Amino acid sequence: MRIPDGAYVATAKVRVCYVDTDRAQVMHHSTYLRYLEMARVEYLRERGFDFRHLELEQGLSLAVVEATVRYRIGARFDDELELKTWIGLANRAKLRFDSLIMRGSDLLTTAQITVCCIKLEGNSLISMPSALIALGRV
Repeated sequence: MRIPDGAYVATAKVRVCYVDTDRAQVMHHSTYLRYLEMARVEYLRERGFDFRHLELEQGLSLAVVEATVRYRIGARFDDELELKTWIGLANRAKLRFDSLIMRGSDLLTTAQITVCCIKLEGNSLISMPSALIALGRV
């Protein structure tokens, strides 16, 4: 996976906590999903999109419908990770957030997280708001 030319890329940094590792001090596979969610919210924040406003005032949310994660090298306790995230696909049905997780110059993980938009009251599927679709246009 490579970052498309012209794509807006948000970068988030996180340090692997001891609680997120196993006895060998390798980060548990489920922790990557939590970090990727943090990176998606940070991406939206950097682009001026208030996720909290979406939920509290508009009654909408983004639900994960697919997660593809390729683990290449394990992160370890106290590693400083850099998550690079961009929108790889945006249309009325879904947004796909693409991410690279790096430790220095080492590529640890690639991920594609696809979300749909739902109305919180009743959990019904709705079209992606145009403001979100516009974030994916290069």
